[in-house]
Amino acid sequence: MKNQIRSIRCQWNRISLYFALLLIVAAFSGCTSVKLIADYDEAIEIGITSFHKKMETHLTKLERNLGKEEAKYENHIDFYDQVKIDLSAIRVRAAALPKNEITLQQLDLMIDNVKMLEELHKLGISKNDIPPLRSAFNTGTTAILKLELAKKRGEKTKE
Repeated sequence: MKNQIRSIRCQWNRISLYFALLLIVAAFSGCTSVKLIADYDEAIEIGITSFHKKMETHLTKLERNLGKEEAKYENHIDFYDQVKIDLSAIRVRAAALPKNEITLQQLDLMIDNVKMLEELHKLGISKNDIPPLRSAFNTGTTAILKLELAKKRGEKTKE
């Protein structure tokens, strides 16, 4: 009889220990989360906002000076060089962060858009070209900023 009681107590102690361990594991697993996307990066937000200001200034000046010497491509080579360097720096930073593929895709599209704008500028930009160009750059920068701000708030995003 004593052996049976001792056996039951040992089993009860093991069950209690397993239950306690299960509770500890459950408690800690509730405190962790799975990250599907990179954390917010203030430098990306600041960099893309700065890029947007430069691009908007560029498009506004082009629009104002179309048909004049000031609007010729040769007078804007430094601008194109600088924004490509800026976007490259933002991209390098974004690439250094794990799980940042969406931001990298968006930045790659923005870099491609700058290259296409430069090619169009070489061929000659018309007044009718400016509104869709402005819209495209506004849409791209807004998308990047929305993603970064969502990361800042900790919102769930689809990867």
